[in-house]
Amino acid sequence: MEIPKDLSESVKRALNRLAIGDLTCGEMQAYLTDCRRKVFFSAEVAERTVCLLVQEGFLDDKRYLKLLVRHLDAKCYGPRRIRQELVRRRFSPSYVEAALSRGVDYSARALKFLKERNGAETLSKTPAGRKKLQDALVRYGYDYSTAVAAVNNFSRDDDFSD
Repeated sequence: MEIPKDLSESVKRALNRLAIGDLTCGEMQAYLTDCRRKVFFSAEVAERTVCLLVQEGFLDDKRYLKLLVRHLDAKCYGPRRIRQELVRRRFSPSYVEAALSRGVDYSARALKFLKERNGAETLSKTPAGRKKLQDALVRYGYDYSTAVAAVNNFSRDDDFSD
């Protein structure tokens, strides 16, 4: 990789940061221009550095998006929480919408979350426990109606051994 002399320090910092973990292009730009750091770079230098890293394959938002969505799916997060995570990580709006329009059945995922949750069977037997389960689903990014429906379906399900 041929690095222009005026970008050598910013590329070095960027690669050191990528050694810790993946970032989106937006996160890298923010990292390089963060004025709270001892050494920070101008927006123009940061943008050129990000472009160079993308060209060389060190930054790839599509690949990172796939890995992150797979991770969020494994945690059974709902659509609001997935959106929040992707926006927080500075993915472009088109990537966020693509991740949310994958045709996932969030009702089934909410039910799966309840089946995997320790103590859910016991909690589902009391009104206060069902409320706790609903609140947990809402915190995980499901809308209230989906949470209520999932808890009601879970409470009616006689077979908790799945």
